[in-house]
Amino acid sequence: MRFHIITAAFLWVAFVESRKIRGISSSYKRFYKERKSFLCIDGSKMIPFDQVNDDYCDCADGSDEPGTSACPRGRFYCTNLGFRPHYIPSSRVNDGICDCCDASDEYNSHARCQNTCWNLGQKERAYVEGQMKTLDEGLRLKQQLIEEGVLLWREKQ
Repeated sequence: MRFHIITAAFLWVAFVESRKIRGISSSYKRFYKERKSFLCIDGSKMIPFDQVNDDYCDCADGSDEPGTSACPRGRFYCTNLGFRPHYIPSSRVNDGICDCCDASDEYNSHARCQNTCWNLGQKERAYVEGQMKTLDEGLRLKQQLIEEGVLLWREKQ
């Protein structure tokens, strides 16, 4: 009984993972709700939903292949949790080079990518924190100069 439950759970996870649409930002997920058909984002064509991310470019805008390198003008969204998200050209997906710091662009290649987003984000957060301290110090000095200027102006009056 326990074996059947574990097997069923494993198959369910594999199924859900296989239907996960890779390479899209959360703001575009509404276009990729699994239905019988998929409308290219530019509205140019309607295709069966099972042709989304099938490694063949059906839409002129490349919107049916966000997770593959099939479309020449396609874009792949790197989520990069812990760092800055960004887009890369879809031609860089599964090319053996880790372009996303979370390694999401190399999900089906032999590249040995490590998730470096947290470390990159930590460095950037430390840099921004230093910039904020400098800004705070500058604003404090500015306020001090304003107050001194007001005192001098009152003395002259």
